[in-house]
Amino acid sequence: MKYLALAMSFSISALALPAYAIDSIPLDQLKPGLWKVVRTIDRHDGSAEEVRQSEYCASPKKEITRTLRAATLLCKTNVTKTGDNKYEVAASCKLPGISGTNKTVITILNENNYSAVVDTMGTKFGEKQHRSERILAVRDGDCKEQP
Repeated sequence: MKYLALAMSFSISALALPAYAIDSIPLDQLKPGLWKVVRTIDRHDGSAEEVRQSEYCASPKKEITRTLRAATLLCKTNVTKTGDNKYEVAASCKLPGISGTNKTVITILNENNYSAVVDTMGTKFGEKQHRSERILAVRDGDCKEQP
C-alpha cells in the first residue's frame, strides 16, 4: 500500500495530472505564509487512526501543485469542479503489482483555509488495501522569509 499511496495520495498525496488540469483548481486563492496541516489517516484495517501534524512556510499553490504533478506518468486522472469551492480529482493507476483508484476532494474554504478528503482503494501484489485521509490546513501567519 505504501507504493500505491505514494502514487495515488494527495499532499499531502501524489496524483498524476496534466498541467492544464492542475491549473483548473484555483490554488492561487490561497495566501503564501506559514501553514499548519493536520492529516488524519484511516487504513480501514482495524488499526487506530493516525494523526500527523506538520507545518510549512510556502505557497500552498506551489506545494500542492508539486505534489499533484509528482506522479504525472503513473495515473490516468480527471479533475471536476463539484461546487463553488470544491474540486474532485479522480485517479486510476495501474502499475506492476499495484493498482487502484483514488478520489481526492479539495475544498478551498478561503484564502487562509483549505481541506481535502482522500480515499484510496486498490491492491498491492494481490492484497486489497483501503486508506482514507482527512486533511485540514490553516494559514497561521506570515513567514520570516516570504516563499
